Amino acid sequence: MLIIYQIKVGLCLIAFYLLWKLLLSRETFHRFNRVALLVVMALALVLPWVKLSLETAAPVTQQMVILEELLVSPNGAVTQQVEPSWSVTGIATVLYLIGMVLAVVWFLHGQWSLHRLLKQGQRESLPSGATLHIIPGDQTPFSYFKHIVINEQDYRDNPREILTHEQAHIDLRHSWDVLFLGLVTLFQWWNPAAWLLSRELRQVHEYEADEAVLNQGVDVKQYQLLLIRKSVGNQLFSMANNFNYQSLKKRIRMMTMNKSSRWNRLRALAVVPVIALALLAFANTKSVAAVVTANGQQDRAVQSTMQSPVAVERNAEAQVTNESNPQSETIYKSVEQMPMFPGGEIELIKYLSQNIQYPPEAAKNNVQGRVILQFVVDKTGQVGEVKVVRSVSEELDAEAVRVVKTLPKFEPGRQDGQPVAVWYTLPVSFNIRSSADVPQQNP
Repeated sequence: MLIIYQIKVGLCLIAFYLLWKLLLSRETFHRFNRVALLVVMALALVLPWVKLSLETAAPVTQQMVILEELLVSPNGAVTQQVEPSWSVTGIATVLYLIGMVLAVVWFLHGQWSLHRLLKQGQRESLPSGATLHIIPGDQTPFSYFKHIVINEQDYRDNPREILTHEQAHIDLRHSWDVLFLGLVTLFQWWNPAAWLLSRELRQVHEYEADEAVLNQGVDVKQYQLLLIRKSVGNQLFSMANNFNYQSLKKRIRMMTMNKSSRWNRLRALAVVPVIALALLAFANTKSVAAVVTANGQQDRAVQSTMQSPVAVERNAEAQVTNESNPQSETIYKSVEQMPMFPGGEIELIKYLSQNIQYPPEAAKNNVQGRVILQFVVDKTGQVGEVKVVRSVSEELDAEAVRVVKTLPKFEPGRQDGQPVAVWYTLPVSFNIRSSADVPQQNP
């Protein structure tokens, strides 16, 4: 689903941006930082597609599944009827696509304006192979692939420093980075982290170009004064590398900083646990989840599902008390050892298979969906209070609740070695299939 993927990419970008600001943004190894930023942005796009298979859902996996469930059904209720209906996710998708179209229009308009400007003024071929465009007026110097744009006054007064700076952008192929940034921000136009990472990479571009100028023997003080004089310009192109970039104070400070230790590059390894966390969050699990299917004759089957929405929280500190009776026993949301059905999850699936009946009225009206239940397994293993966390319809909810209330005793959950009452979460998916899809049994 597009919105789910967008959110996963967005969460990765937010995590990578925070990591960058905390560990690497003040370091002076600019080439390394540039590569690091490009890699993490590419990883954010790829990680949601990588699916690990886990036997048991990790806590972060469960939380991600809960988030997906809320996105599909934010109010806890989904009913799939024959008649089409708008969901919150559908509305969000439409709004996203509208924003995407507007962002593409803005992007194309910038490209058109840029190419129109390159057709103006006097042109010269430089020894490096780049084309120099000398433009009348107060145009801010910038480079774009193999084109350098400079206004007539700058060409007369400060050609060496400016041309060296812009040639460095060309030699370092910064325009390809900028093009990639443009595509990422188009795709993630709603996400501030995408724009912030884009700004950080552009800043690194300026650090690299400034370093190239100073390595040519230009006096630091004179160059800094030039930057200050050129700090105000009339036109800036987001798809180009601008000589007078906004964060002037940071650029001047970076020129005077001591070189960072090479060992500081090891800080980038902090991205490894973030990647591992993301892979866990997006993993598929083989936890229990009942799936009930039916055709017109109410045939039924139950099977395990690879991407389970079992939403049992694993924070051992979490605990709640029965609100109607504050003196009653504590009910934990999670414990060191969770309750277990006799024989394990497979036996729980078999029990559901033998006892759940697809409600005839629901099958007739093509009502299907996933009911998510929570129930208490007390310290004796007995199933207690049952509640519907996510509803589909009255008929399907009632059937799921009915069967759960008949479950035999579990092996109780344990905390610090003692049996305790625990909330247990169980999804039951009701799916309609045609007669042809239901395996026929031999008489």
